[in-house]
Amino acid sequence: MKCRHLVSAFGIILLAACPLFAQEKPGTVAVLEFQKIKNGMLPQYEAGRKQKAAWHKQQNDPLALDVWETLSGEDTGTFIVGRIGQHWADLDKPSVSDEADLAEYQKVVGGYVDSVITRYYEFQPKISNPTDANMPAKFSEIVTFDVRYGKGTEFRSAIDRFHEAAQKTKWPVNYYWYRLASGGPGGVYVLVLPRNSWADFEEKPDVKPFRDMLKEAFGQAETDSIIDRLDESVQRETTAIVKFRGDLSYSAGK
Repeated sequence: MKCRHLVSAFGIILLAACPLFAQEKPGTVAVLEFQKIKNGMLPQYEAGRKQKAAWHKQQNDPLALDVWETLSGEDTGTFIVGRIGQHWADLDKPSVSDEADLAEYQKVVGGYVDSVITRYYEFQPKISNPTDANMPAKFSEIVTFDVRYGKGTEFRSAIDRFHEAAQKTKWPVNYYWYRLASGGPGGVYVLVLPRNSWADFEEKPDVKPFRDMLKEAFGQAETDSIIDRLDESVQRETTAIVKFRGDLSYSAGK
């Protein structure tokens, strides 16, 4: 498989994931629910999500609850709801009790949801280049890589070298890497790329394309090696665009 999507995606400035919570040692765990809405129930679901956000405010919940709407790809129409930047230990002492949270969800949202899939991801800070923004970007590009069994080392070495090249050349593109920890097949990595507007999907003439950036950092031979490792280690690659729904989200302290 050729990593055409990766090359094209990195040829332009691109899901800004929600920045990690400000603390000395930021958490790396993202707990996300992928909620498929019942047919014809979108207005009711959105109204319920607004009620759920208001409920979190009434509870003085110290953690944000973010909502994204999937605009393209296999899961178009699915809403992604969850918290980012936690430690695993935080899940033992949730900011609001699981029982109360579930009861409120069932009361105002659950009746409009057809199915829910929960997934746990781990942010990879050592190979990411996050933004300085305090809020998620308006749009997000998500590239999901299903790594071939037994090829995890090759894939990880390739993206490690990519990050090294980006830092070496001061490539002005922000990106976040996540690894699926639970909730799906093994060997799944997710690349999250922020876009603040539809215009940000356009190629930027002052930003070097992905391959050119690699070549500047390491030369042609190493560039070819990195691309080959990516191609040989990835068995499937999918892309999607999501939109941050601030009107349905809860922001702590607001």
